[in-house]
Amino acid sequence: MALTPRPFPPAHPHSELVEVLPDLFVVTGTMKLGGPMRFGRNMTVVRQGERLILVNTVRLDGNGLAALDKLGKVTDVIRIAGNHGMDDPFYADRYGAKVWMVKGQRYVGGFKHGAPDVYFDAAVEMDTTTPLPIDGAKLVIIDSRPPEGLLLLPHHGGTIISGDCFQHWAEPDAYTSGVAKVVMKVMGFIKPHNIGPAWLKKCKPPADQLRALADLGFANVLTAHGASVVGNGVTLYRPAIDRATR
Repeated sequence: MALTPRPFPPAHPHSELVEVLPDLFVVTGTMKLGGPMRFGRNMTVVRQGERLILVNTVRLDGNGLAALDKLGKVTDVIRIAGNHGMDDPFYADRYGAKVWMVKGQRYVGGFKHGAPDVYFDAAVEMDTTTPLPIDGAKLVIIDSRPPEGLLLLPHHGGTIISGDCFQHWAEPDAYTSGVAKVVMKVMGFIKPHNIGPAWLKKCKPPADQLRALADLGFANVLTAHGASVVGNGVTLYRPAIDRATR
């Protein structure tokens, strides 16, 4: 496939790396849309020995990269969300990291998934049988448009790393602009233990596959949007699954 490379997006304001659970770190950064629309997005860092695996990448500034380097060596980047991934090429270039993405996803500008210009290609296209770079991890694929993945880790009673599916915006984060706070509340984003409303509406995940998420037996959810959920994950997300699949 012919690629049309583009400059790496710049680093925007972000938090410090926080160890949410042992060897699982989260940093919250900024997603800028048109005009004054800004909101938070999270990167999860999985530490496995001396290796670091990045999921839902967010480009860090110089201080953030220095803090990341103190944790270990970035070896892999996993793209699970079909609407995320713009910072994957930066980490591939900086660290020589291997990039993994869900089969059927494409790196295109914005949300135009049928656009012809692909700016990057992953080294590995994953399906549910692909051996993953995280010990004991399982990839769950939802056949939305584009396809969406969730990572189920055996860590700490079962931990899901989600993209746009599971969210947890009990309140707007520090990286959400005033305009976005109003718009996102009206659109149903600002809710705890939620399924992403825009993803649900536009990407049309099959209801039976959403229902099956409640059978995964997870305790924790490290989200791409909103706060992390530690403990009682299945119980807390079951009402949102039920609402989305009525």
